[in-house]
Amino acid sequence: MTPGEQRLQLVAELDRLDAALRPLVIQAVHAGVPYRRIAELTNISRATVARWGKHAPGA
Repeated sequence: MTPGEQRLQLVAELDRLDAALRPLVIQAVHAGVPYRRIAELTNISRATVARWGKHAPGA
């Protein structure tokens, strides 16, 4: 497998994982869990938590 193919495979895996994680992050934001704590538990940035929470349905 070439490095380019490996990269595409990893990007696809990251997209799949983000799709599974995003609803959980949105639920936590709606429940009032601090962005910092969500970031600590998920290992994603606070900026990403804020962006996902901001653009969530019902936000």
